[in-house]
Amino acid sequence: MKRWCKSSIMKCIVALTCTIFFISPKSLAQNTNELIISEIMADPTPTKGLPEKEYIELYNRSEKVIDLNRFKLFYGTTNVTFPSFLLQPKSYVIVTSRSNEGDFKPYGNVVALTSFSLLNTGTTLTIRNPQNKTIFSVTYTDKWYENGKDQGFSLEMIDTNFPCVEDGNWTSSSAALQGTPAKENAVKASKPDLTPPSLSRFEIKSGTNVKLIFSEKLDSLSAVSINAYSFDKGLKINTISVESPQNINVNLTLNSALQENTLYTLTAKNIADCSGNVLLTAQAILGNLKPADSGNVVINEVLFNPKSGGEDFVEIYNRTDKLISLKNWALANADATGKVANIRSITATDFVLQPKQFLVLCRTASAVQNQYFKAVKANFLQLASMPSFPDDEGSVVLLNETQKIFDRFDYTEKLHHPLVDDKAGVSLEKKDYNKTSAESTNWQSAASTEGFATPGYANSQVLVDSQENIFKIEPEVFTPDGDGQDETTKLIFQLDQSTFVANIQIFDSNGRLVRQLAQNQLLGNNASFEWNGKTTNNEVVPVGYYIFLAELFNTNGDKKHFKGKVVVGSRF
Repeated sequence: MKRWCKSSIMKCIVALTCTIFFISPKSLAQNTNELIISEIMADPTPTKGLPEKEYIELYNRSEKVIDLNRFKLFYGTTNVTFPSFLLQPKSYVIVTSRSNEGDFKPYGNVVALTSFSLLNTGTTLTIRNPQNKTIFSVTYTDKWYENGKDQGFSLEMIDTNFPCVEDGNWTSSSAALQGTPAKENAVKASKPDLTPPSLSRFEIKSGTNVKLIFSEKLDSLSAVSINAYSFDKGLKINTISVESPQNINVNLTLNSALQENTLYTLTAKNIADCSGNVLLTAQAILGNLKPADSGNVVINEVLFNPKSGGEDFVEIYNRTDKLISLKNWALANADATGKVANIRSITATDFVLQPKQFLVLCRTASAVQNQYFKAVKANFLQLASMPSFPDDEGSVVLLNETQKIFDRFDYTEKLHHPLVDDKAGVSLEKKDYNKTSAESTNWQSAASTEGFATPGYANSQVLVDSQENIFKIEPEVFTPDGDGQDETTKLIFQLDQSTFVANIQIFDSNGRLVRQLAQNQLLGNNASFEWNGKTTNNEVVPVGYYIFLAELFNTNGDKKHFKGKVVVGSRF
């Protein structure tokens, strides 16, 4: 009898042990984005009924119970450990400080932390499990709020099926209480991420270190693949690393230093974002940064009277073939005495302005991009704050890294075309960026046919040379469909001298650069360039119209500008 009991007890112990072994792994979040932050109340004043206290909301996206015991929340330079709490599948919990626990109890489950404090903007929140693996992170900003819905409103994630998407997937709560702690977000909607990442820009950290900045979070495995990056001219890569937890910046260490007066082509390919969309290929021109001389970078377009929901912007242009760092450059205006005032930093990093690049400076890129169909998203840089630019008249001042005035434009709404009745949302564009900004006749209202502004794109009012008998496109309609007829088009120049050098770019109807057809190419008196309807990536472009922009210059300082349209058609 005793032996039977002992055997039975042993069986019970074994059974219990097996049960514990089976359940325990299901109580741990092991995979990225199983547990996410779905709501952030960083600025709770003034309240509309919720406690006037900061909180975040966690959401268990998985099908298993997650024990928060020994998880950690990192914010700024601080981290705090979670107590034990079993978060059920597809459930929410409020996270706040211990002193606020009673205030939030009526709204749902609460996890109280020994310390908890949020900045109103610009903070990275990271959740790590007990094994120190990053499960989720988000870098929130006050630019995600809807216009007029910031103080007292929480930020809510729109589509929790794509939690790694940040910009565009968060907005102000639409709930009556201006937040939904421990409940499904009021702004919940389907907003799938179907767009691959893009290579936004790069920074030269040293002669042997290059930082690549992508448009969104990357899949870390594809981002560190040695096959994902290559240089021309025999330049090799020693190491690749991704800056965690944001997973946007990739650092490349080179086996030798970048050579003086040499431009390199970097190719990036087969890089996935955290949603699985793959960047097939992208290219960038890299090289040692050059100091900017006077006149190299100019103010090219200004919007000082935006439409409702829009924002001021200033577009600058690199007139040279140099890579120019904007580190410690600034925007400013002038006070009543005409002195430079309200200086605002453009960037504290080596942001590289590419040769012939247009760059839009603004506070919230989406506020500008959403209002102008010509906006080129790749050519935007967001500033923490902008100088004020009054709607009637004022000044725009561009300062270099030594705070020297590099360019200045004293504007007035009277510079707009007299037939422009409603000036709100209409930018002033420079007609010739080779002429001084001080020449009032060199500024004109952006064309209505181009959407009243062309941020990040060639100006609608740019002067071009008379094209008759000098520049022509043949044929103006072609069909690169492989049938052997009209497969290409040609740009033909007939010049009176053979000392000109050409830069030719092709843009689509949305202002995106499709192909660099010529770069610093020496021309004869009769020159032609053929386009086969393919992009830089050797892909046939969609049917539609495309714009050729050609700049010709010589060592005497003579310049010619040409603009033409071509249509890519189809026989089917």
